[in-house]
Amino acid sequence: MTVNYQKMQRIPVDPRVVERIQRSPQMSYEQGSGFLEDWGGSSQYKELARLPVEQRLCLAAVREGVTTEDQLGIVTGLSPEQVSRGLSGLQKKGLVTVEELPQQL
Repeated sequence: MTVNYQKMQRIPVDPRVVERIQRSPQMSYEQGSGFLEDWGGSSQYKELARLPVEQRLCLAAVREGVTTEDQLGIVTGLSPEQVSRGLSGLQKKGLVTVEELPQQL
């Protein structure tokens, strides 16, 4: 799955609406099998939708395999400060683990 980080800056559907669609067989059928596929499916959408933008973009990039803060900034378009805040917030929530780089002597 290729993530469109610009699209992920805005939440197109309220997560409560997504839950309602999931509970209704008729509404699920109307949406089709690709419903919220760009977000990794409806469950991942609901999780990402509840996060602030910086955290949402960082988490999506980490799940795609991006591993460094520099790469996160390039892929998501966030500034280094935004990436740092996003990762810090995700770490506090236990969604990512940030490993410290060894100090060079």
